[in-house]
Amino acid sequence: MSEKKGLASLAGAPDQSMFKLLGQVRAMSSSRDREQMTLRLVTAMRDVLGASEVTLYAVSASPKGPVGAIVAVARPDHEQVANEDEDHPPVALHEDAFLDGAIRSSDGVAESNTDGIYRLALAMGDAGNPHALLVARCDVAPEARVRDAFLHVAHFYQNQLDLLDYAELDTLTKLLNRKTFDENFDRFIASVGRAQQTDPERRQQDDLAARPSWMGVIDIDKFKRINDTFGHLFGDEVLLRVAEVMKHSFRQRDKLFRFGGEEFVVLLRNVSEADARAIFERFRIAVETHEFPQVGQVTASAGITRIDPTLPPAEMLGHADEALYFSKENGRNQVNCYEDLVARGLLEGPKQADNTDLQADIDALFD
Repeated sequence: MSEKKGLASLAGAPDQSMFKLLGQVRAMSSSRDREQMTLRLVTAMRDVLGASEVTLYAVSASPKGPVGAIVAVARPDHEQVANEDEDHPPVALHEDAFLDGAIRSSDGVAESNTDGIYRLALAMGDAGNPHALLVARCDVAPEARVRDAFLHVAHFYQNQLDLLDYAELDTLTKLLNRKTFDENFDRFIASVGRAQQTDPERRQQDDLAARPSWMGVIDIDKFKRINDTFGHLFGDEVLLRVAEVMKHSFRQRDKLFRFGGEEFVVLLRNVSEADARAIFERFRIAVETHEFPQVGQVTASAGITRIDPTLPPAEMLGHADEALYFSKENGRNQVNCYEDLVARGLLEGPKQADNTDLQADIDALFD
């Protein structure tokens, strides 16, 4: 029996649905790859429920209501995790009464069976304020026990992600931690390299893929003075608020890291130099105009550099750090681009890295 047949074909053998779910649970429990776990979730929902389409959204707030960014999609003929190289406009979840109802419901579950179309939605995260929404569209409504079993699997998936978050996120700010950067920076550079090796004619047609990627290093200005004057509790509050400003200033697909202390790193994909500058400037202004309790005004400086897969990772980190140092030495509360500073003769230009060991050079730059 094909795994992609719907529940109408499984009526005589309901245990097959459970075996499929158990197989996916086993696969999820043995994986530490977030994308693979997500792909298994949407394909399991498609196969077990006989769904014509399953979509997982990352949910965020907007002035009009919750919006979603597509994370993964599964249809009868294919499944995929959203490509970071593609621009996915936000989906106005609040405009769909069914989806909005699932997000706002106390248990996060909504069902609809009208005009021969069955829909099941599961909001993941805090009640009324979820971070993800899983939606299935089916031609046949599932048996209640199959539906309930799958909901348990979806919650298991969420628990697995929580465990990954515990390992990958900074405990204070909930940004990605330095260990995660160490483990993923090479992968990020490799993906940029693959995009750059795409057929030139195709890249010319695909404006987004043709845009460069960037790394930025951010430092909170005079943070030691904040700790010395107001104490570490207020210092931690500043870090928390700066992290929240980062989450709202950068795009959802941008990678945000805390390296420890007052230092942060941001990885941007597929943006022009002008847009990269504008994104970091938006963050800088948001910090400058934010009201920090007791402390008052806080500012941040940043240095950015273009990702070049032909260079050693440590050399690129060094370029961003040089641009950051220039920002701090020339008045603070500003953003500078390494390549621009070199072109203007304000920095000497690229130097051959003596040590290309990533971990050693990260330690040297940020400790």
